Amino acid sequence: MRDQRWRRLATTITALALGAGLLLPPAAAAAEDTTAWVSIDTPTTGSTTSGEIITVSGRYQRVSEIELVVGAQTILPTSVDAAAGSWSTKVDLTALDGTVEFAVRARDLNTLYTTWSPFVQIDVDNPAAAVPEVTIISPQEGSVPGKHVEVTVQVDGAGPAASVKVAVNDDHWRRAARNPHTGLYSVKINAQQWRGGFIAIRARATSSHGVVGMSGSRYVALGGAQAQRPVAVEQDRALWVWERASYAAVFDRIERDKLGAVMDDTTTFDSDAIRTIYLGVDRYQGIDMLRDSRDNVADFVRWAKARGYQVQATIAGGTRPPYFGALEQYEHFAVAEMEKVLDYNLAVGPDARFDGVNVDIEPYILPQWKEPGTTLPTHWLTVLQNLIERRDASGQPLLFGPAIPRWLDTSTCCTAVEWNGEVKPLSDHIQDLTDYIAIMDYRDTADGGAGIIAQAQHEIDYANAIGKPNSVVIGVESKDLSGGGDPETVTFWEEGRLAMEAELDKVYAAFGSNASFAGVAMHHFDSLVSLPSRWEDDAVWYPIDRSTIPKG
Repeated sequence: MRDQRWRRLATTITALALGAGLLLPPAAAAAEDTTAWVSIDTPTTGSTTSGEIITVSGRYQRVSEIELVVGAQTILPTSVDAAAGSWSTKVDLTALDGTVEFAVRARDLNTLYTTWSPFVQIDVDNPAAAVPEVTIISPQEGSVPGKHVEVTVQVDGAGPAASVKVAVNDDHWRRAARNPHTGLYSVKINAQQWRGGFIAIRARATSSHGVVGMSGSRYVALGGAQAQRPVAVEQDRALWVWERASYAAVFDRIERDKLGAVMDDTTTFDSDAIRTIYLGVDRYQGIDMLRDSRDNVADFVRWAKARGYQVQATIAGGTRPPYFGALEQYEHFAVAEMEKVLDYNLAVGPDARFDGVNVDIEPYILPQWKEPGTTLPTHWLTVLQNLIERRDASGQPLLFGPAIPRWLDTSTCCTAVEWNGEVKPLSDHIQDLTDYIAIMDYRDTADGGAGIIAQAQHEIDYANAIGKPNSVVIGVESKDLSGGGDPETVTFWEEGRLAMEAELDKVYAAFGSNASFAGVAMHHFDSLVSLPSRWEDDAVWYPIDRSTIPKG
């Protein structure tokens, strides 16, 4: 029924566009053409504008839900003229300077998957909005001797900065003085108060127009501190808790208790207790919990650990949408997101620290993934490697594990990927790099060639071959996916929780005694608590108040 509604809507849109005499590209000119596409017509790549409000517009065919992505940081809705087959939206550039990239995403009415426009880059000439480029010149990362640390900062931009400040672990920002001969800024920090260990140093500069720029984090070891290495552990069971629910649990005791009740419940569905939280820590509704509300996060993590849970921070690319962080021009956002977790851990006590970082960057959603000769798969590896290097520089024993799709060892894109002189499946390269992987093994049956067990077998076997115990987590899906293009075989939504548990019993039977198997992860909290035992009159749900939790 849902597919029929989509087809009727698509037919109506196409008929209106043709009836209005819409001038279409040659490929879309024929009435029988059912190709879905969306374009950006204005502005064009290479255009220049000052910092102002502009109109971005384009055309479309057989798509819906058209949104404009601005600079990988903002997603804007658009106004659609169905009769003309066109869309438009206003974009405020008054706070931007330099190159700005636009891309449009929309829902393909044929497949119900996402389709993209070509990307468009324009130049915004708006010096008043220029963000100072802040770089810590010294100290270098590693061990620093003595009781004091001299921090030197370089600021690039239009003229001297109005102010430059430096902080350790984002605490007590100290003003740095400018050397008129070198143009560099410096400040001496008394390191004794940190009593050894690793610290994170950051610098910020404010331009004469009041625009603030931040450096990346510089990690140094005090008092001869040595970096620690992570130790792989079982994660069974794990649960993804995305920002809607994670912020609720961090800031609201009632919502936190709901999460705890779900994690500890083993009787409602005769299921295993949940003992690992993959906590979404991206910005949400204007709050950045790891920078703005560390005390709240620390309180939550202490609560979780007191109940026997592991807590891992789940990050993506630091972009909007999240997978843009895999693109080279936006990789710095992904690095900043990783450093945000590392800096939080260094600023709080051991009882409030995350146990790991779960990374959910999914570059195969981007149109560049399908381009001939694409380097996106190997750049994904580079991004992961760079994030791990940041972890290592901070000295922390945080487990690092990306979520990966089940097909990286079988799809034609990924079975023979060359990286660092070796050719092997992309999943093998990722397993070589990381402490663990969480396979998005989204199928609603355990058995058969397309079942959960078969789809994870290669990764389990490879982990054993390279000697990585507790390094393969198998993820299952509980979302309602009826509004998208995925088949119903991806999720347990139609079957219910009892069917999920029955299939998971088979997974445990197949892999439970296997050294590389680290457990099962369920996606995700909001959908899981909306999933009944089965879709019958005698259905049961988790015995909690679900009134504040969106369905599916």
